[in-house]
Amino acid sequence: MNLVKKLAQMKPGTILSIAGVGYRDGIQAKEADIGWPMGVVRLPGGDLVFADIRGHRIWRIDGDGGLHTYAGDGVPEDSGDGGPAIDSRVYTPHDLCLDQDGSLLFSQLGARGPDLGPNVVRRIDRTTGIVTRVAGSGRMGRGGLEGPALEADFDTTTGIAVGPDGSLYICGKWDSNVRRVDAKTGDISMFAGQTTRHHELEREGRAFSGGNFSLAGYHGDGGPASEAALGFPEHLAMNSRGDLYICDNGNHRVRKVDAVTGTITTVLGTGAPASNGDGGPATEAAVNMPDAICIDAHDNIYVGEARGNRLRKVDARTGIVTTLAGNGIAGYEIDGLPGPESRCNPIESGIWADPDGTVFWSDSSGRLRRYDGETGIVTTAAGGTSIHDGPSTEAFLACPSGLDIGPDGQVYFADMQHDRVRALDMEAGTVRTVAGSGARALGGDNGPALDAGLYSPHDVSVDSQGRVVIADTHAASVRRVDSDGTIQSIGGVGLAGDDGDGGPAISAAFTRIEAVAHAPNNDVYVGDAVGRIRKIDAATGIVTTIAGNGIHGYSGDGGPATEARIGSPSAIRLDGDQNLYFADRDFHVVRRVDTSGNISTIIGTGEAGVSSDGTLATEAMLYKPLGLEVLSNGEVFVADSRNNRVRLIDKNGRLVTVAGSDEAGDAGDGGLATDARLNEPHGLRIYGNDILLISDYYSNRIKAIKLALL
Repeated sequence: MNLVKKLAQMKPGTILSIAGVGYRDGIQAKEADIGWPMGVVRLPGGDLVFADIRGHRIWRIDGDGGLHTYAGDGVPEDSGDGGPAIDSRVYTPHDLCLDQDGSLLFSQLGARGPDLGPNVVRRIDRTTGIVTRVAGSGRMGRGGLEGPALEADFDTTTGIAVGPDGSLYICGKWDSNVRRVDAKTGDISMFAGQTTRHHELEREGRAFSGGNFSLAGYHGDGGPASEAALGFPEHLAMNSRGDLYICDNGNHRVRKVDAVTGTITTVLGTGAPASNGDGGPATEAAVNMPDAICIDAHDNIYVGEARGNRLRKVDARTGIVTTLAGNGIAGYEIDGLPGPESRCNPIESGIWADPDGTVFWSDSSGRLRRYDGETGIVTTAAGGTSIHDGPSTEAFLACPSGLDIGPDGQVYFADMQHDRVRALDMEAGTVRTVAGSGARALGGDNGPALDAGLYSPHDVSVDSQGRVVIADTHAASVRRVDSDGTIQSIGGVGLAGDDGDGGPAISAAFTRIEAVAHAPNNDVYVGDAVGRIRKIDAATGIVTTIAGNGIHGYSGDGGPATEARIGSPSAIRLDGDQNLYFADRDFHVVRRVDTSGNISTIIGTGEAGVSSDGTLATEAMLYKPLGLEVLSNGEVFVADSRNNRVRLIDKNGRLVTVAGSDEAGDAGDGGLATDARLNEPHGLRIYGNDILLISDYYSNRIKAIKLALL
């Protein structure tokens, strides 16, 4: 399929999907493109359900392997309480558990950063299918540590479990504690860990209401759980006695709170960030960031390691630990290998174990994987056995983000959740992988880019020689794929930090790189969420700051950009005069650094909101702009991402919508772009003279708009 010819046939003002098969309902789960599976449980009727944190859905797999929507439609929104779950919307669904009558409870993560969600727990009634909220105020904060659970604040709501009496237990990861919601009264109280303080959140949200405070840490084994310290606990499980097990992942331990005495002890892990000790007692074995847990009908414990890349089991009778799956190397593995020989990506949430020893787990490769209890062979239960390089509209994409056009005319894009960079050949209509093996890890420098690990790459930029530079976001690195297909780091040491100006970029520290862009001379501009934009000189490799002072904020207009405060630069572009423009997702603005080094705001007020067409750009409100395109004449397109629109600043300095409407989603192909539904557009790039390309992040597609001739 020649996409160039197809685009030429489009009518001005229309929209068309050109890459990505998207989400599909009613097909075999094993062949479906999904986002990132998380919590998984088996319903009383026998169907599996799992949370898709990127797809903003809860999926059901029937007995024949068919995939069906259980809740949510893919739009990130917390709505529909009091009505059928199938008609509701869910936002970053994370962990799942069942209550005594088999109704499903799920947490909505509320993670920090661009995927900020509502920090609540909801329930889908087994009989009626009605969804309701059972805990959480819907805001991030430290208020409401006592009283009604519906008024409590959380900071990153993660693991949940239900006790024998119906009480609900909830992990707040960054709270570093576990709280209990009484089944009879609906009131919340501290159960394990101690109250933690976060002064920035207290300024933004409700005042702190706790009586004591601590930092995350480790102590208290052998004493009351309420006096112990936890280190960023994520997930929970309950055994048949009512003992609560906690993945204390920052402390590299699994800990147990005795149902009778309330005493906390370690049952797996020594505290060392390692993965060893198979064949011996679990208390003498090391576990590397235990992040997922399940306890089966026989009280065997199953634990997923986020950094050890293994699925492990603690036998209930002997206390001996073994590895069921994973050889310790991160990777996107084929089907059919014995568990201990296969690779796993980080197991960050979601394990379900059947009584016969068959285990399902959510793998960070974007798939639900299955360990056969009889044969020990690993296969895929949902999410595909490949990412389908080939015809573009059949390709599996997972949160496509930044994109760029190479000198070869191909479209390069960050396939973020697949941990890859891919290229769309517009002549052939095919997608191929350029970098990344699917291993969610940092590694592979100076070798083939296709064998390298990437860690949530958010953006790409192609230089004049066709070399592809990658914002390897969670690896805190800038990497480059050279013309011979090898990859190397050109910035960052692989550990988060903020230093190194004036020296080699390869020795400097970055924090969270979300944007990269090239100047005509191949200098690389790097947007770091620490609050800086830095430049890597193409000739010398030296890094310098050109905007932001490293203090998160929004200030400095009219003065030197290096003295200004900025938030998180999410996209960078240069115009024909080499003025630099960047979108700031945290402060909902687009700012410009002119060639004299002064900074100004050209779109936005610093407050999140939505403004109608015709509003002056400097008076308009945006909501988390995550994409940007600037033409040589200075015209600016911006992805008004959370408003699900793409906007143009016209010659009069006013907003004009060019794509998206009041309704979010994935619809409207072939029709007017302004009637279409988008689902958080990210990357923007002009292709040719009159095509605007859009990475429609939560639709798992790349779309094209035919503009009037520019």
